[in-house]
Amino acid sequence: MQQDVFVEQIIKRRHNAMDYLIYVGLIVAFFIVCFAGLFIIPSFGILLIAAAGYGAYWLITSRNLEFEYSVTNGDLTIDRIINRQRRKRVISFDCKNVEAMGKYKAADHQGKTYDKRFFTSTTVDGSAEGDWYIAVRSAKYGGYCLVVFSPEERVIEAIRPFLPRQLAFEVFGPNFNRKPNLG
Repeated sequence: MQQDVFVEQIIKRRHNAMDYLIYVGLIVAFFIVCFAGLFIIPSFGILLIAAAGYGAYWLITSRNLEFEYSVTNGDLTIDRIINRQRRKRVISFDCKNVEAMGKYKAADHQGKTYDKRFFTSTTVDGSAEGDWYIAVRSAKYGGYCLVVFSPEERVIEAIRPFLPRQLAFEVFGPNFNRKPNLG
């Protein structure tokens, strides 16, 4: 009797220079709107300041991203969690449809053509140590897709038995079909 496989992991996206630049720009824009609201358009000032404050808060908190990787009996699902409040599906596919997998190196993928690229790792560009990639064909997502993510070993172990046999051998070597240690 085959045991069901369910593994999940949540990772937090690290803030980069662009995030901090956006924060500074939003704060400067908020102060400009406050000045305009108080001195240039005083009749709508309070309403304008309140709307700008809420908008700046919403935009700043929407930069707090986490990704959840879920492997359920060979189906990999990646969700984006925004500010621990809103969840949106990024991609979902059956691991038996994976065409390529391995440690991610940006230089290896420069010349390749992908219809869609999903960077769901701890960094915006997939440059973190330990990032992996999966290339999969999916009509739902526009053809040939590249998915870059930052899985723990237990997520990789949960994916491995469901990969096509030849790909699993190429990625994991001769021990590709040993029983995963998910505990």
